[in-house]
Amino acid sequence: MKQLSALGPATILFAVVGCILFSCQAPEPAKPVNQLDLSSIDSSVRPQDNFFLYANGGWIRKAEIPASQSSWGTLAQLNEQITSNTEAILDSVSRLSSPKGSVEQKVGDLYASGMDSLTIEKLGIGPVKPELDAIAVIRGADGLEIQIAREYQVGHSPLFKFYVNADEKNSGMMAAHFDQGGLGLPNKDYYFSKDSSIKKIRESYQEYIKKIFQLIGDDSGRAALEAADVVQLETALAKISRNPVALRDPNANYHKLPVSDLGRQAAGLAWKSLLSNLGVTTDSLIMGQPEYFAGAGKLLHALPVEHWKNYLRFHVVDGYAPYLSKDFVSASFAFNKLLSGRKEMRERWKRMNDLVDNNLGDALGQLYVQRYFPPEAKQRMSEMVSNLMQTYEERIRALDWMSDSTKQKALTKLHSIVRKIGYPDKWKDYSTVSIARDSLIANLVNCSRYAYHRNLNKIGKPVDKSEWYMTPPTLDAYYNPTTNDINFPAGILQPPIFSKDADDALNYGGIGMVIGHEMTHGFDDQGRQFDASGNLKDWWSKEDAAKFKQKADLVVDQYNHYIAVDTFHINGSLSLGENIADIGGVAIAYVAFKKTAEGKGTEKIDGLTPDQRFFLSAATVWKMKYRDEVLRTQVMNNPHSTAMYRVNGPVSNMQAFYDAFGVRPGDKMYRSDSVRVKIW
Repeated sequence: MKQLSALGPATILFAVVGCILFSCQAPEPAKPVNQLDLSSIDSSVRPQDNFFLYANGGWIRKAEIPASQSSWGTLAQLNEQITSNTEAILDSVSRLSSPKGSVEQKVGDLYASGMDSLTIEKLGIGPVKPELDAIAVIRGADGLEIQIAREYQVGHSPLFKFYVNADEKNSGMMAAHFDQGGLGLPNKDYYFSKDSSIKKIRESYQEYIKKIFQLIGDDSGRAALEAADVVQLETALAKISRNPVALRDPNANYHKLPVSDLGRQAAGLAWKSLLSNLGVTTDSLIMGQPEYFAGAGKLLHALPVEHWKNYLRFHVVDGYAPYLSKDFVSASFAFNKLLSGRKEMRERWKRMNDLVDNNLGDALGQLYVQRYFPPEAKQRMSEMVSNLMQTYEERIRALDWMSDSTKQKALTKLHSIVRKIGYPDKWKDYSTVSIARDSLIANLVNCSRYAYHRNLNKIGKPVDKSEWYMTPPTLDAYYNPTTNDINFPAGILQPPIFSKDADDALNYGGIGMVIGHEMTHGFDDQGRQFDASGNLKDWWSKEDAAKFKQKADLVVDQYNHYIAVDTFHINGSLSLGENIADIGGVAIAYVAFKKTAEGKGTEKIDGLTPDQRFFLSAATVWKMKYRDEVLRTQVMNNPHSTAMYRVNGPVSNMQAFYDAFGVRPGDKMYRSDSVRVKIW
C-alpha cells in the first residue's frame, strides 16, 4: 500500500519508558472478534451485480463524510483511532518535565510548539524571514542555484527532487538520485487539462499564490503579477516533465551518469557548484529524466531572475503555511480543499499529531509500540505471512504460462523476501536534533536538517536493509523492490483489518489480502523487473515476459472501463501495478485461507458460509465514501484504483467468488473466461 488509502509499493522505528507516562492500568482482556458488521450490507443490491455496494451500500447510503474529511469509511475511521491513540501519548509527554534530550522531551516539546497557537500568531511570518531575505538578495543563475541547494537542507525541494536511495542496478549501495519536480500542482496534466474542474483548480492556484504574496506584504497589483510569473514558470517546467504513467517505467527512469559528464548530458546547471552546495560528494549519480534537467537548466538562464525569486519565495512560504499564523493556514486550506474536498480543517491537535509522526516518527513510534502493539499480535501476523508465502510458492509452481527456468528464479526471489512486522529492530537516533517549545518553525528546520544530513551521509555506503520507511503508527504497508522486503507497521495491524483474536475468515480477508498484495508487488509490472537481490535486472525469458505482458494488458483494459466520477475513468496504465497486486492479493489470501480449519469447513456464521465471510471481510476493508474532488485527484495522481474497484475488480476474476455468491453469465459482476485475469 502506499497508504491503505492505498496499498502500494514504495519505489518509491523502542526504548522502555516508565509507566509514569501512562496510567499503568492493565487493559481489559480482548474479546474474540468473529463477527462482520452485517448492518453495512445493502440487500437491495445483488452481490452478483455490484459486490462492493452489496457489502457496503447500506452503510454508504446512511454515512455522512465529516466536514474535515475528504472520504470516510473503514480506513479513515481506523486512522482516527490511531490519531486518538497517539494523542494520548503526546498529551501525556507534553505535560511532563522530561530530561533534556530524551525521547519524551523531544516528542512532547515538538507537539507543544505546534499546539501553542498564541506564540505562532505572535511570531507571524517572522520565523521565515531569514529565508525570504536570502532570496531577496539573489543575483543571477549562480545565486539561484546556491539558494536552491540551501532550501533542500531545511526541508524544501524547489526545481527538482533530490534524495538518497539504493542504486537500482547495484542495490546494495546507496546513491544520490535526481528526478524531475518543482511543480506546485500535483502533476504536469494539471497545467494543460481542458476539463472545467481542473481549469478551476489551476485558476484557484494562481489566486492562492497571489494571496501568499499579499500576506507577506506585497500590494494586490504586484502580487497578481508575481503569481502570474510563478504559474508561467511552473507551466514551462511542466512542459518538460514526464506524465505519471511515463514515470512508472523503472528502466526508462534510470540513468547512471558520471558527475564529470553532467555538463554534457544535463547542460545548463552548474553541476559542480550545485553538488558542492548540496553537500554531495560522489563520482556518479542516478538521474531519472535527463531531458528535464537539460530543459530546467535552459529555463534557469532564459527566464528573468525575478521570476525565479518569486517562485522560490512562494514555495518557501507555501511549505511553511500550515504551521504559520491563521491567515496563512486558512489560505493554504482554501486552495487545497479543491483537491481534497474537505469542508473544514482538521482539528489542530490532529494536524500536530501528523507533524510529530512525520518529523520524529521513530521517537513517537517507540512510545506507540510499547502501549498499543502486543507481542502476540506480531506472532499471529508472522504465522499468516508464512502461510501466504507457502501458498504463493505453490501457485508459482502450478503456473501454466511460465517456463520452469523462470519459475525457479521467481521462487528464489519469493524466498528471499524479508518480512518486517510492527516496528524496526533499531530506532533512529535523534540525539542531535534540538527541539524547544517556543518556535515550531525552528523545530521543523532542525528536524529537516537532521533528516537531510542523515540521508546525505548514506551516499556511497552499503544499504541498511533494517531501515523502515514508514513509522509504527502508520496505517499502511509497503513492498520495497531494492531490498525485496514487505513491511507491515503496527498501525495497520488492528481490527477490522487484523486482530490476533479474530477468526480466520476475517483475518485472511483483511490483513491476508494485504500480505498477498505486498508480496505480489514483487511480481507486478514494475516489481518483476527487480531480481531476488533487489537489482533492476531482467531475469525473465523473452517468451515468459511476452506472456506476462499479455495478461497485464487484460488488467489495463479491465480497469480502463471503470468510471470513478463524472467522465474520469480509472487509468489502467497508471494503476496497473496496484491492480495486479490487488488481484493477486485477494486470490492468494483466499487459497491460504482454505488451508485453515475454518476455510476447510462448512459451518455458517450469521447465515454466511466461510467463503462468503472471507469475501465480505475483504470488501469491508475498502468500505469508503468519497467526495467528488478527491476522486478526481486520485484518478489523476494515485496509482491505486478507487475503493469500489479494489473490491469488484479482483473478485470478478475469481471463480471462487462466483461459486460463493452464485454469479452467472448475464450478471454484471460476471466476466467471461477469455478476459478473466489470473497472473499469480
